[in-house]
Amino acid sequence: MKSIQARLGVGLGASLVVLFAFQWFVVTYTISHLTDEIFRTRLEHDAQSLMAAVIVVDSGKISLPFASITDVYQRPFSGHYFRIDGPVNTIRSRSLWDEDLKVDNMNMKPGKVYMHYIKGPLDQPMLVYGVKINKRGKELTIHAAHDISDFKSDMLEFRISYATISASALLILIFIQTVTIRRGLKPISQAQKQLVAMRRGEIRKLDEDAPVEVQPLVMEINRLVNLLSERIERSRNALGNLAHALKAPLTVMNNTANREELKKQAEIKETLLHQTDYMRQLVERELKRARLAGVSEPGKYFNLSKDLAPMISMLESIYREKDLALDINLPENVVCNLDREDMMELLGNLLDNACKFAKNMVRFTAKVNDALVVIVEDDGPGVEKEKIKELLKRGVRIDESTIGHGLGLSIVKDTVTHYKGTLEMGRSQDLRGFKIMITLPLQEGCRSAADPE
Repeated sequence: MKSIQARLGVGLGASLVVLFAFQWFVVTYTISHLTDEIFRTRLEHDAQSLMAAVIVVDSGKISLPFASITDVYQRPFSGHYFRIDGPVNTIRSRSLWDEDLKVDNMNMKPGKVYMHYIKGPLDQPMLVYGVKINKRGKELTIHAAHDISDFKSDMLEFRISYATISASALLILIFIQTVTIRRGLKPISQAQKQLVAMRRGEIRKLDEDAPVEVQPLVMEINRLVNLLSERIERSRNALGNLAHALKAPLTVMNNTANREELKKQAEIKETLLHQTDYMRQLVERELKRARLAGVSEPGKYFNLSKDLAPMISMLESIYREKDLALDINLPENVVCNLDREDMMELLGNLLDNACKFAKNMVRFTAKVNDALVVIVEDDGPGVEKEKIKELLKRGVRIDESTIGHGLGLSIVKDTVTHYKGTLEMGRSQDLRGFKIMITLPLQEGCRSAADPE
């Protein structure tokens, strides 16, 4: 059980159940015990009255003037009974009628009081008070009994009623406890929602106005996020500076290769130009690959229609002389859980390649379901089937000198691989030019840009 709410709920709920069960037992036991004491006092009083009223003669015979005892002992099966055993005879209350009290006199000691339960006349549950006394030198055993069937019935009804009330109170307390726990843990739920919003790039840090128990965790998360952002920013700046710093040496090397002195050394010149070009490609490729580490930064997510609009306008401006028709098909106001900068670079490469080699038309189609599917087609010369197989086989090792659509495909491949997607290349059935389709799985799907969190 990993849920804090579940642990607190189960722990407190179990504690309340045990507490209520214990108090129910204590209350019912106490009432039962007090009632037994009341019966005992009454029976003791009746037994003492019988002790005083019984007459013992020298022969050991006992008698009892019934006028001296209460009427309840004279009504048949009244629930009040007594039995007096003497050395010679036994006296029973008239309320016993033809029944008897099944008591044991053999193990009784003089002066000691005995309380026990027996089955009386008509199977009535009886509480019996027994005592052995010595009167005029003769041992007498007196038993007074009281029917407790009404008490047992009332006690059972009380226990059921009290259990119902206790259970109702317990449920109310558990409900209050659950609400209290949820309200107490609400800051954690809010922090969780804020983390989702942070991952989507909607906020830059968590709200630090949290309870003292949660605030250190929130502050530490904010500190780590800021530290990560700063490191990524420094890395990107350093890579940018490195790219600019390498441009000058590469330019010098390229100019050196074109100097008059090397014209006669065609082989050396060709080697220098080839190697400088290869170095430029490697630098560009590795710098762009390194920036993919920025996907973990809490940057903005990708809004298809909003973010692509400026790029499409820029491409139309760049390739204005070609008078290209750009057929753009994509859903409106859909935000995907993909890093905006990565998607702009990936789709920018695809569209730029398509526009560069297209004759009259470029078609861009995006579909969103459990994955983002992007299809880019053009009416250019395309790539031969054999070349496509070679490109697919070589994967990320494609270099920018590849004929046709090799330019930028290494970056596209790296990005697709980074997002665990797929890439397919072929010939467009409609436009007869090059066609490339990428599929990027979406862990959280997409949502409307207008949807609240």
